[in-house]
Amino acid sequence: MKSYIKLYGPSIERGLISLENLMKRLKKRYGYGEMVAHIISVVDPSVDLLTGEYLGKGTIEIGEYDFVIEWKEPPTKKQLLGLIRRIDEALLYTGCRYTITTKD
Repeated sequence: MKSYIKLYGPSIERGLISLENLMKRLKKRYGYGEMVAHIISVVDPSVDLLTGEYLGKGTIEIGEYDFVIEWKEPPTKKQLLGLIRRIDEALLYTGCRYTITTKD
């Protein structure tokens, strides 16, 4: 499955850079496995390690959509809402608005 993002706003370039940075943060791995990941998520609840675990790559795309995020497996409602929350945070100061469509 893929989540397709269409950006609208005064600075689509800043929006695309923010989405690329979001994907880098979500893909960050921590040493010592599950225990460290749990401690990090308790100390900083904004770190959503669960959503990042199920995401594949995120790329800028030319065409109907501006950015595409691939899922490793079909997302649950909770995972999709977690991704939307993270996108909202990433785009907060860019002035961009967006639509997201998730489909096969």
